[in-house]
Amino acid sequence: MIKSVLFDLDGTLLPFQVDEFTKAYFTHLGGKVAHLMEPKQFMKQLLTSTGVMIANMDGAKTNQQVFWEHFFANVGLSEEILVPIMNDFYEQDFSLLQQVTRRDAAARKAVTAVLTSGLDVVVATNPIFPMVATKQRLEWAGLGDIEFKLVTTYENSHFCKPNQEYYEEIAKTIGCQPHECLMVGNDVEEDLAAAKIGMKTYLVTDCLINTKGSKFSADYTGTLKELSENLGTILKKDLI
Repeated sequence: MIKSVLFDLDGTLLPFQVDEFTKAYFTHLGGKVAHLMEPKQFMKQLLTSTGVMIANMDGAKTNQQVFWEHFFANVGLSEEILVPIMNDFYEQDFSLLQQVTRRDAAARKAVTAVLTSGLDVVVATNPIFPMVATKQRLEWAGLGDIEFKLVTTYENSHFCKPNQEYYEEIAKTIGCQPHECLMVGNDVEEDLAAAKIGMKTYLVTDCLINTKGSKFSADYTGTLKELSENLGTILKKDLI
């Protein structure tokens, strides 16, 4: 039976178009560091180091540690100079990205429906951002006041999507077996990867992402609104 529901954040609980969000992120962050480094060069290294973090399978270091170690080894800027600027960006400037997102009442209805059913809720967002940025995105989604069982961030995670180890770590952290979890997300590659370890999956179609045009199979498919309306049926079906 399902005991915990894992929700992706970006594009699921917080609707937006990835390209638009990424462009705004690059614009604002690039402007923040322009006095230190050419923005395009900075963002290129940031993407490279993020890729290294996503691909890392060591498990001995947090995503945060993997990212910064690679970044500082290649960017030519000291930690003492850059970290305060990055912290200030997330605390002061990251909020500017809210304008390219939108709040969907269905998100709160879906999360509330899960909590009302007595289940735990995990925010299983790809942990490539710090907690300060994730908390803001939850606020934008209208979910800032909810106490989640776990929110994955780059500080507390050792793996990223679509690696199955990311989902294994969540299950271990919350004390559930994979088959007791339902993963809800909009990305075919990243979110349906949860099925590899036996988690049930619900593919959200509101902002569906299938960049590789892959054939896919999910246990359930529908909008976030339909999830909140049909949760009882889903849970009853999985009482096995």
